[in-house]
Amino acid sequence: MMDGHQHLEGHNALAEWFSIGRASWLTIPRVLLEAMPDEWQGRLAALLNEYDEHYPNMPEIGTRVLVTDNGRVVKTPPWLLNYRHPNQTILIQLMRKDHATP
Repeated sequence: MMDGHQHLEGHNALAEWFSIGRASWLTIPRVLLEAMPDEWQGRLAALLNEYDEHYPNMPEIGTRVLVTDNGRVVKTPPWLLNYRHPNQTILIQLMRKDHATP
């Protein structure tokens, strides 16, 4: 457990990843996670299993995701929901650093 004065490299890296947005949750679409390389998916699965083992008494609560576009709630685009049959064209666009989002 970390006290208020101790700063660890991992803690700082995670805090930096969340940035100053002050987000309280991490929400990543399954379709994008499953489009990552197999070795990466294995590492993430191991970390998520470790997370579950660390908190064996988590209450059975759930969450709901609201998709927004410029701050307005919108219907979830079908390409985000269809992890069984991902839209490869959109995934390729998302991976390109020089392309606008769909």
